[in-house]
Amino acid sequence: METLTPPIAPPPAEYPRGAPEPRRLPAGEGVTFWSEAWRIFSAAPGVWILILIVYVVIAVVLGLIPVVGNIAHIVLTPVFTGGAMLGCHALARGEPLTLGHLFAGFQDRRFGPLAVLGLMLLALTILFGIVMFFGLLMTFGMSGLSALSRQSDPLAFLGAIGGGFFALVAIGLVGGFLIAMAYWFAPALVVLNGEEPLMALRKSFSANVENVGAFLIYGLIYIGLAILATMPLGLGWIVLAPMIVGSCYAGWRQIFGH
Repeated sequence: METLTPPIAPPPAEYPRGAPEPRRLPAGEGVTFWSEAWRIFSAAPGVWILILIVYVVIAVVLGLIPVVGNIAHIVLTPVFTGGAMLGCHALARGEPLTLGHLFAGFQDRRFGPLAVLGLMLLALTILFGIVMFFGLLMTFGMSGLSALSRQSDPLAFLGAIGGGFFALVAIGLVGGFLIAMAYWFAPALVVLNGEEPLMALRKSFSANVENVGAFLIYGLIYIGLAILATMPLGLGWIVLAPMIVGSCYAGWRQIFGH
């Protein structure tokens, strides 16, 4: 197993409770997030792939349970993510990664805050869905929505929806990005810094705002990697999905690490 070596030095086992305010990085550090993510994956590729498979199986099983399963999946996502962050942290210290790290967020002192974070994520998702629904309602009305649903010709459909729909799509994309910005570092801040869920969301959002240049480069690289991962029947996601987790940890280390 490869041990992660400098330029990123091994971190302490535990950080002082409470993360510092996010530091601003040069835009080029968006590349470093991915290079460190590769090192994290290549340190234990077999275990990462096993973790991914087990998580996908759990997600599929939850998805088969009507309503409750989907809610449980959203609420538990930060719990699993927090465990993955602990796995990255172990690798950074030269310790082994195990399948057990996927479930490390279920430990008593970690589960409560991570579950609360998941409930907050669920509330934001529901609120966002309500806003989008009423936006559609105000744009088209119930009769307009019913008429649009009966359009079978794609070109006629595009002509019928007009510019209002595309404006709503733009609003939806912006809203989705805002939620993602607040969530991105939140599980790591909870499990590694002991932050309260609400403060973790705030600091995660601030970190993304402060480092918009780095995340722009990060996002452009992600688009290219996602295209490459999708081309061979989607098999590249077996590598890219764990790397996304590793890139989140790498970003947290550089922005919040002491």
